Amino acid sequence: MRPLRIVGLGGGIGASRLWKALLAHGGEIDLTLAVNTGEDLWIHGLRVCPDLDTVLYALSGRQDSERGWGVRNETWRCMETLGGIEGHQWFRLGDRDLAVHLHRTGRLRDGHLLTEITADLARGFGIGCRILPATDAELTTRVVTDDGRDLHYQEFLVREQAAPAVARTYIRGPALAEPAAGLLAHVASADLVVIGPSNPVASLGPILHLTGVRETLRAARDRTVAVTPIVGSVPITDPGENTRARSRARLLTAAGFAADPVGVAAFYADVASVFVLDRADLSRLPAVEGQGLRAIPADTLLHQGADAPHLITALLSPIREAGSPTPSPAGRRLPGSRLPH
Repeated sequence: MRPLRIVGLGGGIGASRLWKALLAHGGEIDLTLAVNTGEDLWIHGLRVCPDLDTVLYALSGRQDSERGWGVRNETWRCMETLGGIEGHQWFRLGDRDLAVHLHRTGRLRDGHLLTEITADLARGFGIGCRILPATDAELTTRVVTDDGRDLHYQEFLVREQAAPAVARTYIRGPALAEPAAGLLAHVASADLVVIGPSNPVASLGPILHLTGVRETLRAARDRTVAVTPIVGSVPITDPGENTRARSRARLLTAAGFAADPVGVAAFYADVASVFVLDRADLSRLPAVEGQGLRAIPADTLLHQGADAPHLITALLSPIREAGSPTPSPAGRRLPGSRLPH
């Protein structure tokens, strides 16, 4: 039996945890990840891709699991030196992390595409799935605050700690930006498309903005599952998680959606038919289904000890019900194995 073809959309900390759980699943899975590039920025003369790098580090075992981003056992000598020259550095890059940005930037300046560079990084890190930047075009999510400031999303999230009220967001870049080569074909031929538990506006908005992506997802709606990034009934105690939650809430509200699981379901209603809702929010299930999606309850907070196999089983349930091929435990793909590109 052929591997189960799954496409994951999203990026950042929440999605990277889910993609890691998918790769660790006991079945043979042909996984393609299309990762948001709308948060990319140029800083210190380097092209930094926060969502791509978070996924690369998580799937290669390099990620600092306590912070949820960056490289474990990181050192900060470069930032310390820059701080002595320029003053406070609001966007900190560790020394090991800098090696990736130096490599990427040098190759971009030599004329290579981000898609090619990312594939080589994934291969060099021993990651057993395809990782695509959503696009090779430079797009950035901009946040306009109530007091009129026009901020890069990373300025809003990191420097401002998502504190300002948001008037609107928009995407700066080509109006007809093309998705990465092969992305639409992967979505069209997938047995399952998973929209990860990422910030809907900041991480999925730029992907849905790309030419043909929303239309292709609509055609695959009956095979598309969205996972909630919001668990409204569980208190958030970690400062970083709290900042990310505040960002999700401010951006969803500015886009006209409720900052809760029901609002997220409404955001994805035209491109997904199934919504994975956290068990803690079971009371919201009727309201989610009122948005036109079938709701499946599961434990979604992987960083708080959620049962990863149970969550993956919930994700795969639409495939089993439709009679699509299901992965065989005997055909498990190990993290260091190779997939055809």
